Amino acid sequence: MRSLKLRKVFTSVAASVLIVMLMTAQAFAATTYLVQDGAFKNAGFINAGEAIDSAIQGPGNWTQLNLGDANADAPYLHVIVKATGDTAAAQIAVSDLFTFSLKDLGVTLTEEYQDVVLPIGEKGITMLSWLNLMGLDGGSSVYTVKDVFLSDDATSTLAAATPAQTTDAADETAVPKTGSSAAPAIIAAICMLVCGTGFMFSRKFKRA
Repeated sequence: MRSLKLRKVFTSVAASVLIVMLMTAQAFAATTYLVQDGAFKNAGFINAGEAIDSAIQGPGNWTQLNLGDANADAPYLHVIVKATGDTAAAQIAVSDLFTFSLKDLGVTLTEEYQDVVLPIGEKGITMLSWLNLMGLDGGSSVYTVKDVFLSDDATSTLAAATPAQTTDAADETAVPKTGSSAAPAIIAAICMLVCGTGFMFSRKFKRA
């Protein structure tokens, strides 16, 4: 009787872990890249700017990307971007429907990549046509866009650089990671392995 209860417990835990893994996979699938490493993943194109070193660069007063009329099927649009010069007036306009002031979002662009999260869902934006980066001096400021992607998660995937941080030559040229962590899936797999081992031991105990 005791071993039967143990098997039921192990089976329930294993089922719970499997559900968590499926939910995690769905969460990962919720990220849709429109631009990755400066390359378009759909029918989009650069209208004002140019592709340089796995990114898109353009003048601070008007860098324009066409996002291929992609469906905005997630509430947040993430833009991995950096800029030079005075960036206090930086703005990003989406589909000619709403212009986000980065200052209002609590973001100050620097020469390090940041993940600017635009809440397009609450603005009623359902299609992504033009993406305009503007508001800066076109003669002294440059926007550099690495990635643009849709997500269900408003959490920034990159931390803003601080003056206390130091980098060597290799770090300065390194590309920031924007992918999802595999830690939840690894933990879930370990839990399933533990449950399976416990189940086998419970069967051996019963036979003994």
